[in-house]
Amino acid sequence: MVRTNHLWRVLGLLLSFSGVQLIASGADIVTWEIDSSASYVRLTIPDQALTVPDIGEVTLKLRNADSTSEWTDSGGRRAALAGELVTEYMDRVAIRFMGGSHNIRALEQTSLRPNPASWDANTESYTNTTAAPAALGARVRATLLFLTFDVAFVAFRNVEIDIGNLAGAPVLITNGVFDARMTLCGISNATVDMDGLALPLELGQPIPDVRGADLPTIAVTNSAGGTIVDMGGLSRRLTYQISISNLVIDLEGMSVVGSVEGRIVANATIPEPVLAPALAVEKKNDLVLISWPTNAGPFRLEFATALPTTNWLPMLILPTVVNGVYVMTNAPVGKAVFYRLTYP
Repeated sequence: MVRTNHLWRVLGLLLSFSGVQLIASGADIVTWEIDSSASYVRLTIPDQALTVPDIGEVTLKLRNADSTSEWTDSGGRRAALAGELVTEYMDRVAIRFMGGSHNIRALEQTSLRPNPASWDANTESYTNTTAAPAALGARVRATLLFLTFDVAFVAFRNVEIDIGNLAGAPVLITNGVFDARMTLCGISNATVDMDGLALPLELGQPIPDVRGADLPTIAVTNSAGGTIVDMGGLSRRLTYQISISNLVIDLEGMSVVGSVEGRIVANATIPEPVLAPALAVEKKNDLVLISWPTNAGPFRLEFATALPTTNWLPMLILPTVVNGVYVMTNAPVGKAVFYRLTYP
C-alpha cells in the first residue's frame, strides 16, 4: 500500500517537470561578437544593358580601377564584416534576429576612388583622381556599339547590414540548423560617392558627381539559413549564410541588378540556464504544505482544480527500491509529463 505523503511527492515531481518546460520556453537576449576574419559580404553585378542619360542603351560593366576585364574581391567587390548581432535565443530550440538592434558594418579596407576629401565645395564636384578607404566599389565602364569607355567611379561607405526574422516569430533550430528563407537581410545604411566622368566624342558627363548620398534601404528574403554549434560549456558559434539574388541597386537614377552572397560567423557566451527549483508537496496535519527554495528566482506558483481527460499508460520502466522507497528515474519528454499512482 502506498503512503499518502509519497503520493504528494510524486505530484511535486510532476509540477517540477512542468516548471522546467516553462523556463525552457523563455528566450535570453544574446549578443554575438562577429569574427571579422571569417565574415564577409560579396557583391556581384554582371555586365548588363542599361540606359544612360544622354547616351542611350549601353552595356554597363563594373571593373577594378586597374583592369578592363575583371572585378575582383581586392578591387572592391568584397568587404569583411565586423560588429555584433543581437538575438533572442533559446538554446538549441529557436532564434529571433532583432532587426534594428544589430551593429553589423562592412569594414572599409579597400582604397577606392572617389575620395570624399577631394570634393570641391565651390564647383560641387570631384577635382582629382585620389582614392580613400571604402567597403565596396568599382570603376564603371560602358560599351556603346564598338566603343568602351569609363563613365564613373563609385564607392560605398558607411555600409551597415541588418537581419530580421521573416515572420517576426522565432526560427526553429533542428540539430543545430535553422532553415533557409526564414530571415530578411539587407542594407540598413550606406552612402554612395560617385565620380562621374566626361565622355569622349563630346558626349558630356551623363553621370553627375555625388558625395555622400544615402543608398535606399534594402531588405529582402535571404535564400540561405545557418547553423549554431555548441563549442563547449556556454560557448556557442553562429554561422549565418547570406544568399540574395535579383538585388536592385539604385545608383543615382541608374538601377542595376545583382546579387549578394556572404557569411557571418559570430561567437557568444549564453547565460547560465535557469533550472526549475525542486517543488515539495506534502500533506501535514490535514493541510497541504508546498515549498521551494528562496534562491529559485521569480517563479510563480500556479494551480488547477482539474485536468483534461488523460490517456494514462502503464510505465514501462520498472522502479528500484532505495531505503524502503520505490524510485523510478525518467527524462522529461515534451512540455510536461504527468504521473499518478493507482491502487489495484
